[in-house]
Amino acid sequence: MTEICLSGFKLSHSGDHVRIEAVVDNAESIWFEVHSRYASLMDKQSVDAFFILYVWLAMEKGVNLRVEGTVSRRLAESVTTEVKDYFLTLCPELHDVEIIVEKKCSAWTNEEATSATGFSGGVDSWYTALAAEESNKPYDFFLFANTGQHGIVNVDEVFRRRAELAEHIVRTLNKPMLSVNTNIDQVFSQPFQQRDVLGNVACVMCLQNGISQYDYSSTYAAEDAGIKQHYDMSIMDPWLLPALATERVQFHSVGDTETRLEKLRFIAAAEHFSKELYVCIEKNLPVKNCGECFKCRRTQIALECLGETELLANSFDAASYRRIRGASILGIFSLEKTSVLDAEVARQLIDTYGVQIVHLRWFGKVWSQVRKRLPDCVGWRIEKKAPYLW
Repeated sequence: MTEICLSGFKLSHSGDHVRIEAVVDNAESIWFEVHSRYASLMDKQSVDAFFILYVWLAMEKGVNLRVEGTVSRRLAESVTTEVKDYFLTLCPELHDVEIIVEKKCSAWTNEEATSATGFSGGVDSWYTALAAEESNKPYDFFLFANTGQHGIVNVDEVFRRRAELAEHIVRTLNKPMLSVNTNIDQVFSQPFQQRDVLGNVACVMCLQNGISQYDYSSTYAAEDAGIKQHYDMSIMDPWLLPALATERVQFHSVGDTETRLEKLRFIAAAEHFSKELYVCIEKNLPVKNCGECFKCRRTQIALECLGETELLANSFDAASYRRIRGASILGIFSLEKTSVLDAEVARQLIDTYGVQIVHLRWFGKVWSQVRKRLPDCVGWRIEKKAPYLW
């Protein structure tokens, strides 16, 4: 195989959903699916959404990419230069390949001009939604996508249940939740976080006939972001998102000037906050915060430090948290040298409790060194039984 050729797309309907699917040679066909009530938002003029994904796939496979379908000129010129370089810096396993775009267009019109942001129920997405609300610039839509973040077992059901939970949590803002299903995770070999932003942006591009502004909730504060090798594509948000804009839709990073604790303080005090969070990485049913994964651990401790006991009780199992609280704090201190997000919570713990937790700080440092030396088989068993230590 010498090249992937993206020639266009095709539409199909199944029940009350509409699917748009790439017509492609020498690669798996990627598709996006939405409820038919949102069909008018779908981009039926270009292959932009597929283009950015097949660029990544071609770089994974080490083959050239030829695009015969129409691509937005601004996007084509950016992706074939700076964006490709960003990808190579982020993930050295990728290959520098030739990208040939045969049809570029700069004259486009949107049937509707609306704004949107992604919403999952977590701290970052809540901050973005509430900041827009308080500045009197509310979003027209919230998006919930399936691009690989919902596991590998019962994916459709987990995706559906998580979308329902997110819609319930954000009910106080009274805006529609638009779910976008895809098969992206089945196509790529690199793990989800390595290319998470790209999948979410592609879902928006699929809807750029209507959505003209999309605000992306940042994961990292500005001082921690950069164009560098990293396991998480979000580290490049301030540079990558503007570079992925087309003539029809703009992408902006929101919240990169605030720390996670500052975001928590803001949303907890916001008028339209429903007092519910969903931050869990576990993909189990029923969908709820497990209280033990690294995101649950970090959020529970942060809420405790901030005195947000009501929010802690509303979103987590309080009795379970009390049982593992000491070990969870130890886990935070064991990671403060390797995780900027854990380091922020560790500093708040010290500010809040001081000498009361000196012993946990010391044990955390010891555990950090012990963990590095554990045989894989032992480490795996401990992590399964006590993920809050990991």
